[in-house]
Amino acid sequence: MIRGAAASAEDSNANARDDSGAFAFESAAHGTVSVVVPAFNEEQSIVRLLEALAAQTLRPSEIVVADGGSTDRTRELVRAFSERSPFPVVLVESGRGLPGRNRNLAIARASRDWVACVDAGTVPRRDWLERLVEAARREPRARVVFGCYEALAESFFTRCAACVYVPAPGEPVRSTASCLLHRSAWERAGRFREDLRSAEDRLFFLALDAARVPVTHAPEAFVAWELRPTLAATFEKFTAYARNNMRAGLAGEWQRGVARVYLVLLASLVAGLVYRPLLVLPPLILLTRGARRMWRWRARETASRRVAALFNLPRLLVVTWINFVIDVATFYGTFQWFVHVHVGVPEGETEARD
Repeated sequence: MIRGAAASAEDSNANARDDSGAFAFESAAHGTVSVVVPAFNEEQSIVRLLEALAAQTLRPSEIVVADGGSTDRTRELVRAFSERSPFPVVLVESGRGLPGRNRNLAIARASRDWVACVDAGTVPRRDWLERLVEAARREPRARVVFGCYEALAESFFTRCAACVYVPAPGEPVRSTASCLLHRSAWERAGRFREDLRSAEDRLFFLALDAARVPVTHAPEAFVAWELRPTLAATFEKFTAYARNNMRAGLAGEWQRGVARVYLVLLASLVAGLVYRPLLVLPPLILLTRGARRMWRWRARETASRRVAALFNLPRLLVVTWINFVIDVATFYGTFQWFVHVHVGVPEGETEARD
């Protein structure tokens, strides 16, 4: 969130750096970019990410990994990679930290003013960093460049899940999993909120808008995001998302819309008890939502291919089922938030389930 008067001195300094736009732009254009990675228990993915960064067509000046108290081999693997890395790899070790805190620590430790953000559990394309920097070159006034991400979908389940909650190919997104930002933008937006497991990025983007920080997009700067491989893991993740979305005060952007859908479903179910043919409406509404997800996902394909995809019944049913399970997770996470805030259930009992 945007800080108040206490941040005025920092904002003045940030504005002064912004005035030297040519200097900031040239820094990015010549590749003097730090890459920052927040991490927690990422022993299964951290080496793959570091190797992908080492293979970039535009080599970063350094990688800063901020580890928030991992209990697995994440730190050991980062240290081992740093010994054979072609550029500096800095490991920032802290106690138990959530993504916002880890990202803040990494940016604060970075030696460059231009910082590329990427998440553990993702794999950037070889030209990811180069594409981000090219966008900064095209728009020298921009202080944030948003890239894109795609699903690392290797199974039928994850391909269906991608239709539900991953942006369609080519759809502009704002994500801390693929972006380049100038330190002044990070300071003007008040840095990342540190007490949330998720939604801290959305609050940061709202703060960027409020501070009128110039942004641009790099639609070809892709990272691949590894999706949760099972329905149970997907439910767990979206329960945490919903709980933290409520803590962030963003219910209007997610939960209220889902609630409206289920109020309509409930009304149609009650009507069906009076007039039985109307009982077909609830499953029809759910299937229509699944079909809309599939239609949106294939937005760049021809109309005939998009229509044909809707007749893939197994995929339509699985997409609809995943969508429904995520809705249930939304309600469950919201309930967990409610009992913590209004009933007083200790937060540790719900956080342990993340």
